[in-house]
Amino acid sequence: MNLGTARIVVIVALVVVGAVVLANGFSDTGQAAAPPGSVSPSQTTSPSSPASPSQQQTQTPAPQAPADVTFMALNGTEVTGAGAAAQQKLVADGYVSAQDAVDAPNKGVATTTIYYRDDQNAAQNKSNATKIAKKYFGKAPVQKLDTSLQGVVPDTATVVVLVGQDYANTLVGQ
Repeated sequence: MNLGTARIVVIVALVVVGAVVLANGFSDTGQAAAPPGSVSPSQTTSPSSPASPSQQQTQTPAPQAPADVTFMALNGTEVTGAGAAAQQKLVADGYVSAQDAVDAPNKGVATTTIYYRDDQNAAQNKSNATKIAKKYFGKAPVQKLDTSLQGVVPDTATVVVLVGQDYANTLVGQ
């Protein structure tokens, strides 16, 4: 092989190697790819960096201390004092009542439901409501505050206990 042909072979080999390096040597973010087995800077998260939207949706805050949770009880049954009994139960454990229990706009509620205020603190409110549901009301369903209750519930209440017949039945005969 003559010197001219050898040079062309070397140049072609260098072009091929260069193309492979360029194609595989950089991540899509424009940074050099990390060596195999290592973690690139884009894969690490520092404690001060905000979580991505998908991480924020999956993180559930821990329930707050009872003294930091303001609630209201509503009686959705014909059993006199059912809402007040639920209120007493929570206040005895340190929860803060936004106002005295009142009758719900509609009677005949079969199942006690725990509502949470869907505002900028919705995740925290839901966590607090879930704890109350599990601990005090036999795992009652937890839902966003129903619009029909918003006029009855003060803005300071972040959790609402709508007492249903299932809970009222536990009070009869006490």
